[in-house]
Amino acid sequence: MNGSGRWLPAGDRPGRGAWLGPLSLGLSLLSWPIPAGGAAVAVVAVGFGVLSMSTRTEYRVDWTAVVGVSVGLLQLALSLMLLVMAANGH
Repeated sequence: MNGSGRWLPAGDRPGRGAWLGPLSLGLSLLSWPIPAGGAAVAVVAVGFGVLSMSTRTEYRVDWTAVVGVSVGLLQLALSLMLLVMAANGH
């Protein structure tokens, strides 16, 4: 056991919890080509990723959850930037 308390491989998660990371990654990638509602899909993707990383702390953090959260946050940042630009008349 290492100091972080996460000693089991992420791929060994049982049940539906094993799908949270891949769902996060898939939804975050899906949020990019969707013109309307992409930000909403990104919010769900970030939520799944955070849920995956915060539950079942005996398992290591799933890389798909980390990438899903990162890509989802990038989508949200771009959506926010475009919203601000539109509000300023650009």
